[in-house]
This record gives sequence, structure tokens and C-alpha cells, in this order.
Amino acid sequence: MTEIELTELLTETATEHEAIRNDAPHTHATWAVGDVAHQGDVIFVHIGELPRSAKPRTDRQLADGNTQGSRHICDSEVFDCLDTDVIQAIKKATGVVVNDRYLGPVFRGPATVTHPEHGDHVFPGECVNAVVIQRALDMEEREIRVAD
Repeated sequence: MTEIELTELLTETATEHEAIRNDAPHTHATWAVGDVAHQGDVIFVHIGELPRSAKPRTDRQLADGNTQGSRHICDSEVFDCLDTDVIQAIKKATGVVVNDRYLGPVFRGPATVTHPEHGDHVFPGECVNAVVIQRALDMEEREIRVAD
């Protein structure tokens, strides 16, 4: 393959990738308890009400880390809660049990969650959302957190 052919292939691949990428804001006009949405490796779950153990936090970043991929930033109130309370709220809302190693904070809407690589998620109404970090399997098929 010549350098020109390789350059054309890389350009075509990049163009195809951009065509499937959707950075448009997503407004959750209807957002009911049990609804779920993804922003990259972060999952939002509408749990209905704030757990009793909720403690306000000043850090509004929803995913751990200091990379660009971890910059899921909420413009509203963000809370740390006991893992058991969040696990129970998610189970009540969705019927799914989430491992505590994948839990992030909880935030209250109305809110907008921004990210430099993904479209913003806008929650215009009153809501309480738990953050869950997506999981994957490593080479030995053990669960790991996904890095955005």
C-alpha cells in the first residue's frame, strides 16, 4: 500500500467515524423513574427520590479521573450517598442490581451534564439520577470499569 493509499484509507475511516458520532445535545423531555440514558461510559438512571444518606458535594464531575474522557460535569446539585441506598434505589426503579464498584454520585435535576466528546444531556424537569459507570470484560473475562 502506498503512502497516498494509506492516507486516503485513514481519511475515509475518520470520516466514517465522524458520521456515526452524535454530539448533538439530548434533551430528556420525558424522563420517568426507571428510565436510563448513556453519555459515553456513564449511565444515568432516574431513581425518583434522593436517598436519605445524600450528602452534598462540591465536585460536580460524575466520573473519577483527570482525563478528558472522565469530564462528565453536572451543572446542578451533586450528592454522595451510601452505596447500599443507591443500589436499593436502582433496583426499585429498574429491577436491576448494580455492583457497588460501578456506582458514581447522584444528581438532581433540572440539570445539564456536559462532556467534551459527547453531546450534552439535558434533564429539564425535577428528577433524581444515579450515575453508573459502564462495565466491560478484561482478557480473563473479569468485570472492569470502562474508561471513556
